[in-house]
Amino acid sequence: MSEPELTLYLGGTRSGKSAAAEAHALRNGGPVLYVATAMPQPDDPAMRERIRRHRQRRPDSWRLLECPRRLAPAVAAAWEEMRSDAPGDGGQATILVDCVTLWVTNLLLSLPEQQDAGALERLVTEEVSALIDLSRTLPCRWVIVSGETGLGGIGGNALSRQFCDGLGLANQLLAARAQDAFLVVAGRLLRLAPAEEALSRA
Repeated sequence: MSEPELTLYLGGTRSGKSAAAEAHALRNGGPVLYVATAMPQPDDPAMRERIRRHRQRRPDSWRLLECPRRLAPAVAAAWEEMRSDAPGDGGQATILVDCVTLWVTNLLLSLPEQQDAGALERLVTEEVSALIDLSRTLPCRWVIVSGETGLGGIGGNALSRQFCDGLGLANQLLAARAQDAFLVVAGRLLRLAPAEEALSRA
């Protein structure tokens, strides 16, 4: 039996990755649980404006779960609530997670020692693996958005290097689970072939 569908959208800032993921969820046609990892801060008006634009773009019928950490148990509970409210209604559901970039940021900031590379790697592996395990058990489609920050060279300070390493690890774990992965640049999509598929064509 094949695993439930999971599609990963990667891209830089303002690349159009979130819009592409939202269009994918709309095409699926069923109910949508939108999982937002960004938490608005009173001293960050730019982030609040970004969140407002995302909310304005989403259909009112989509359910919202705001969750900065421990996504797997929170998503599982929200899924059960959605199922109980509308059992079997409206076709196959989609869980859309936006985005892994802020999720990893939240994990990094939760560490007592933020420059402990091993601690971040263990925490990212634990939380992302838990979400991947959940994605294999729920009868729904998954659409996940993440940033691609590894194209700009090595960060100039330890914290930025820690973050990029943690996000890169999360992206690789998710891409290994995904049936499809896309790199979004200027609103255009490039399908990313699995390594074994690309090597077979070489």
